[in-house]
Amino acid sequence: MNTTVLTMLVAAGVYFVLLILIGRMSARGAGTGKEEYFVAGRSLRGLVLFAAVFGTNMTAFVMLGLAGQSYRGGLGSWAMLLGPVALTLPIHFYFGYRCWLVARREGITTPSEFYRERYGSEVLGLLAFAFFLLWTLPIVLTGIIGGARVFSAFTDDVIPYWLGALIITAVVAYYTTVGGMKGTAWTNTLQTALFLGFLLFSVFYVPTRVGGAGELLSRLMADAPHLPTRTWEGPAGFGPTLSFFLLFSSANFATPYIWLRIISARSGRMLRHLAMLYPIATLVTWGAVVLIGLWGAVIVPGLEGPEADSVVFAVTGALFPTWLAAFGLLSLFAIVMSSMDAQTLTISNLFTVDIVQRYTSLTDSESDRGRVVWVGRCFVLALLAILFFVSLLPLPAVFDLATFAFTGFMAFFPLMVGGVLWRRATASGAVASLVIGQVVAIAGFLQLYPFPYGLQPPFWVAVTSWTAFVVVSLLTRPPDHDRVARFHGVWDRVWSAHVPAGRDLVGAPAAPAEPATVPTLSTRHEESG
Repeated sequence: MNTTVLTMLVAAGVYFVLLILIGRMSARGAGTGKEEYFVAGRSLRGLVLFAAVFGTNMTAFVMLGLAGQSYRGGLGSWAMLLGPVALTLPIHFYFGYRCWLVARREGITTPSEFYRERYGSEVLGLLAFAFFLLWTLPIVLTGIIGGARVFSAFTDDVIPYWLGALIITAVVAYYTTVGGMKGTAWTNTLQTALFLGFLLFSVFYVPTRVGGAGELLSRLMADAPHLPTRTWEGPAGFGPTLSFFLLFSSANFATPYIWLRIISARSGRMLRHLAMLYPIATLVTWGAVVLIGLWGAVIVPGLEGPEADSVVFAVTGALFPTWLAAFGLLSLFAIVMSSMDAQTLTISNLFTVDIVQRYTSLTDSESDRGRVVWVGRCFVLALLAILFFVSLLPLPAVFDLATFAFTGFMAFFPLMVGGVLWRRATASGAVASLVIGQVVAIAGFLQLYPFPYGLQPPFWVAVTSWTAFVVVSLLTRPPDHDRVARFHGVWDRVWSAHVPAGRDLVGAPAAPAEPATVPTLSTRHEESG
């Protein structure tokens, strides 16, 4: 075993031990009930909340899939930034805050529970659970696959793919099982610092090793002129660009694991801070990855297939000294594991609350609280064991796998927006929208219909799901007043108590009276740090 491989193994070992220790220290109180285990007692704040949301959303897709796409397709990948950067702030704060208010008031801990209660449909709740499960599993798989591939490459196969996948899965299983949401939030803080630090360092360090940024651009223009030039043809054409804009601007908040972390916030003020910081961090992270992917085309040319997904680490392996290359390996572990833990915990939450508690005698009573957490922990272990074995099978490239999953999540966006904005939205409209959107997403992935003008499945999912949602809602009986007031009444009271300057409430529906315990922007808890 050479010195380089030994350095990689030692660095990885130290990192894994740190995660295990953080998980162990976070375990206190995690087993006392589902609120504490699944949503950290709704107490996340500051940098921990930011890391929990941002680190979770920066999946293996970013450092592997997006980098590989930039390596193959060039500057057109920048267009994917427009959606999350431009629209994440209003979506996360406006819709996230409304969901946080109601979830806190009603004790809601899953998005499928939110949809079931908002629309009054048991069928919708079950469909939401099924499709959340279907689309979250591929994202978890991208983490196992991506992490194991790079672990094997960095150690010259001393750690074979299967063993790397096993180690990553086992570590995530441990700290997620014992620490719950609190454990994953604190480990996400370390992980976010690692991968952000590595990417920022790499963007400045790589050019210094190859003659500067100008030299890199000159080599790109000479060897691969199609990459640094923004064209509107092929994969970078108007149709694909519009499709991916819609995908990344709407799918993020529709994912159950992001939704859960947002309702785990301590206050609305924390959500406002998160919403302002998130787009900046996204721009920095995605921008750095796209640049390194572009530079890789001339630094390490000739990568094909799955190898192209590892271009970031091929570049750093070629240019960085051993200790810095080890930093890169840890950053990859950080970005994939910070997503895996959240997604696994989310699926466990959905199964425990929406299936086990809903259809068995297990309740939130004092005698059952510990049993609820026990079920959740067992499900985490069982799920990760199954996914480990699935990861050993031949699977598509990371970019394709992630895009497939996010397209499915898009179909939930009308339900979310309509649920918090449109009183006329009905259960029939929500069910029709979700089912049609999912059928279009799956059919698109299987290429069962043409893509005119280059418009990809995300575009058609958006068009069909929104159309079905609006049309069917208008053609069916409106929801009963009490159900609408149960949700919109909370939001109306907050709005009426804090009208923006220059606005009035003339014509606004009167909200029913509510006990003073309902959280508003003026309560102590809302404004607490």
